[in-house]
Amino acid sequence: MHSLKLSLLLISTIVLSGCDGLAKWAYESGLSLEKGRAGLTDQTVGTSDGIQWHLLRSEGQQDKPAVLLIHGFGADSSNWVRFVNELEGDFHFVVPDLPGHGDTTRNTDLDYTMAAQAERLVTLMETLEIPAYHVAGNSMGGAITLALAQAAPQQVLSMGLVDAAGLTRQTEEFKAILATSDSNPLIPRSPEQFHTTLKWAMEDAPYIPEFFIDIMGAKKAQNAPVTEKIWEDMDTDPGLSLEGTGKLASLEQPALVLWGREDRLLGVDNVDVFLKELPKARAVILDGIGHVPMAEAPTKSADAFRVFWREAQSSS
Repeated sequence: MHSLKLSLLLISTIVLSGCDGLAKWAYESGLSLEKGRAGLTDQTVGTSDGIQWHLLRSEGQQDKPAVLLIHGFGADSSNWVRFVNELEGDFHFVVPDLPGHGDTTRNTDLDYTMAAQAERLVTLMETLEIPAYHVAGNSMGGAITLALAQAAPQQVLSMGLVDAAGLTRQTEEFKAILATSDSNPLIPRSPEQFHTTLKWAMEDAPYIPEFFIDIMGAKKAQNAPVTEKIWEDMDTDPGLSLEGTGKLASLEQPALVLWGREDRLLGVDNVDVFLKELPKARAVILDGIGHVPMAEAPTKSADAFRVFWREAQSSS
């Protein structure tokens, strides 16, 4: 990680002149460096349901256990890169941008419910000819993980729920801001607002050069109409209100519930309910970490999943 920070600092000095073209080049170069260190390559895949996917995939490692990683609301596949770097060579990772996010098909006409996204992911993995795989998802991606395990129980070997929605017990702080503000802090409409998004999402954010945040924020702002549609679909989605429905009790896959204790969006009280309602769940809680543990604490997160996936693989 030290060498990565040094590389980013060196790249940062190149763009001190403020040239937008140089800044974008440095951003893409820095991200490409991180992906390369993690053994990930960019791929574009079309599926029969009309989705054009952008995904990151482990280079080689075809003989290793397959793992599908699902990012959260408003995010993209890059959220998982530092986590994958900690496990490079041990697993075969598939890390897509979900429809409506990143460089995958994005429009306001799609159904963005958890069940619909899960169905698309099943189609993607079938297209990639990966018959069985572990799944881990962060935030909204956790709720999609649960929907995927319900839709394809034979394919899903285990579930990783990383500060996962599904029960969606929001913190009082987050509920208050949604009730009293005209804007959602998770839907930035300018690069400046993206700084606020990061403060809500992360307690211990990794080093990110300021101009990286500006470029990322501009991309998020450009996609705001689609992100708003996704939020609207989520607002009435039963896949985000599973507590007490009995649906979790039917999931027989082993589950690891990983949570940041300082999560400002989905409180740590979600953990006990997941442990109560999922038949084969265990939990790891990380102190001093917020809503995105795999980005904030990639080493600790990866250590927990390495043990979990090896045990789940041996029992599958």
